Amino acid sequence: MLAGSLAAGLVAGALLATPAPAATAAVSPGPLEEGDVIYQVLVDRFHDGDPTNNDSGHGEYDPSDLGFYHGGDWAGLTEKLGYIADLGVTAIWLSPVSAQEPVSRDGNEGSYHGYFTHDFATPNEHFGDTVELQELIDTAHDLGLKMILDVVPNHTADYLAGTSTTYVPSTYAPAAPLNDPSLYHHAGDCLFDGSESQTQIENCDLGGLDDLDQSDPAVSAHLIDTYRDWVDLGFDGIRVDAARSVPKDWLADFEAAMGVPTFGEVFVGDVDYVSEYQDYQWGVLDFPYFFDVRDAFAADVDMNTLGDLFDQDVKYANPNRLETFLDNHDRARFLTWADDNYQRLRSALSFLLTSRGIPVIYYGTEQADDGNGNAGEVPIANKDNRKDMESFDQTGSVYTLIQRLTSLKAAYEPLRTGVQREMWSDTSFYGFSRRVDASGEETITLSTNAWDAQTRTIPLRAESTIPVGAVLTNLLDTTETTTVVAGGVTGKQIVVTLDEHETAVFAPGAPVSTYEPAERTTTTIRVHYDAGVGNSIAIRGDEYPLSWTAGRGARNISSGVWEWEMERVPEGELFEFKVLLNDATWSTGANFTGTGGEVIDVYPTF
Repeated sequence: MLAGSLAAGLVAGALLATPAPAATAAVSPGPLEEGDVIYQVLVDRFHDGDPTNNDSGHGEYDPSDLGFYHGGDWAGLTEKLGYIADLGVTAIWLSPVSAQEPVSRDGNEGSYHGYFTHDFATPNEHFGDTVELQELIDTAHDLGLKMILDVVPNHTADYLAGTSTTYVPSTYAPAAPLNDPSLYHHAGDCLFDGSESQTQIENCDLGGLDDLDQSDPAVSAHLIDTYRDWVDLGFDGIRVDAARSVPKDWLADFEAAMGVPTFGEVFVGDVDYVSEYQDYQWGVLDFPYFFDVRDAFAADVDMNTLGDLFDQDVKYANPNRLETFLDNHDRARFLTWADDNYQRLRSALSFLLTSRGIPVIYYGTEQADDGNGNAGEVPIANKDNRKDMESFDQTGSVYTLIQRLTSLKAAYEPLRTGVQREMWSDTSFYGFSRRVDASGEETITLSTNAWDAQTRTIPLRAESTIPVGAVLTNLLDTTETTTVVAGGVTGKQIVVTLDEHETAVFAPGAPVSTYEPAERTTTTIRVHYDAGVGNSIAIRGDEYPLSWTAGRGARNISSGVWEWEMERVPEGELFEFKVLLNDATWSTGANFTGTGGEVIDVYPTF
């Protein structure tokens, strides 16, 4: 039954009692919709508001180990809602709320993430009780924030060993009524080796977790009734975990029963495969977007791949309802792939928050979380992407940029619901317009992943009603403008220059407000050395993103000159570093000393 004094029991697997409404019940901002911006939170890693619920004594709590509970809870999240609201997002995606098996079957991992369900109908004691959850929801609603429930209908925790049909011991089992092995598939673990059929994907155990049979009426009723009761607390949307592993027809029935929009996790990069799921749910997490956008912005891969991606938008029921993202709990942090280059992240976020879809900001991205520099992702991400929230600073360049982008999304209808159409595509430059065809309102987003300034003469779309002579302002630096001139294949064109790894967003007319990007504190190491054909220069040091164990590859900018840039080192901070040839041969002599925020020229010998 529900934990806390407001619980009375269970009827047919549903929550019988929910918290009584407050005297002045908070009004929901409405259901999840196009134009929203989601903030994804791992509750356990965000903020600890109640230390008394940290440790239940089952070996699940160890704040020194990223694989176990660290103490974050709903009370702590409620305390920090102002920080999230100030970011300008419109919705919060919570970790799953249900009670968990404390640790994995092998004891090597705690259930802090919420995917080892023991009892779907009872709140996770580490996060709080229903009173605290209700307070979180109501406070969020008062701040204009929608709440998204993460549901896990595919599986419980791993109680059945392998393909066993018996609980051993009999007490090691999920809560009733799902403590009956006949309610599960027994097909063994998912292989994901390319040989599996769709039926196998829907019947296998994901990471050993016991796979529920949604075709069984008892299973379906329990899941639907229980999650409907959670939704009735005030949730405005639902994210469905492992949606690929659940029958599509059941996903459609589930959404209809919930009464709020749902979007599913379909962890595949193939548009043909992913797009079909939007025929059964309101939205779907856009993994194809994630893989291609991360490659283009974090690794400088050919930007023509973005055009190839968006050319397939016709396959979706509604691309504006796709949930897009750069970071999440199952992939390494963007900055680990981007060589800790903040400018790459800022450019990618500008692209994310202005392209079609509903952007998702993973907690900590706004604080330039580095994921401890661990880029491992096999089969899912290392736990370094699930660090504790270490800072709630609201002055950093990434946080303030997201604030600007969310304010633009709120002010410009094309950035919420506009049709996206390509304007330019080449290896290092991509551009699109978003237009509300009924009104003619339009914005233009242009991006480059080059290391030097790029100039392009870009025709306006034939659909555009922006006239010759119109002045367009870059909304991400309102000191920059360009004027529409006659010419080009459509009779109207603009000339635009972007700096290295920059995204600009242009709109006609006076901007809603002035804005200049935050000043960058960049530390530049310039290595003067002729490495010879086929060789490279790397840098190691004692201040992250440098380390003594692996080098950062410097970029050859001219004959005998190599360069490495970073922003993480504070201005004026001293650090030591060393230059290596091919990240193998150390330069001779003592370590070099650098100062944060300066250009450091070194002349190593080997």
